Amino acid sequence: MTIIEMMFTILLMGVVIAGVLSANFLGLREGRLMESKAGASDAARRSINQMLYEIRSAKGFDIGTVSGTNFTAITSGSMQGTGLKLYTITVSSNRVVDATRYVLYYFDTSQIASANGILWRQNSTNGAASIVVSNLINTLYFTSEDYLGATQAVRTYKGIVHCTLQFSQFQYPLTPVGTNGLFDYYRIDCRATPHIPDGS
Repeated sequence: MTIIEMMFTILLMGVVIAGVLSANFLGLREGRLMESKAGASDAARRSINQMLYEIRSAKGFDIGTVSGTNFTAITSGSMQGTGLKLYTITVSSNRVVDATRYVLYYFDTSQIASANGILWRQNSTNGAASIVVSNLINTLYFTSEDYLGATQAVRTYKGIVHCTLQFSQFQYPLTPVGTNGLFDYYRIDCRATPHIPDGS
């Protein structure tokens, strides 16, 4: 073989190897993308499903604000706040919700500057709080809406609970979202209403 033939062969092999490596890197990136999407969808389903189930089975609810461990219901004006109190049972004698039995969901915005807003869940039975989701950004609140999607000024138990969860990263696996990330944002929009609202 002449030197020119050898150089041409090396160049051709280099192109083939570069093509194979590029295809592999593209496959790895696509695999990471799909793994992130699948993992995020699964984590979101598991995290949010319990909240949606508890909203649907609640006898009544209140939207309000949370300061520390204190919940203050909004009784008039725009029904929008950082806390959602779900009443789980009614008093058998008068069918009014039992205010001592509830599940409280509330947003912790203290770390939102570092893209780590947190949605907490607290049960009145033992008072223990647990994290539902983290790495939240943007607007963190619950809204009571009517059937047309307008925020209620006077809430009834027939209102629809609406919240939007926007994430700064996928959690399974840890994947950044935003500048230089795979996605600009990742958002879950939830709407649910009690199916059997027999409390008042």
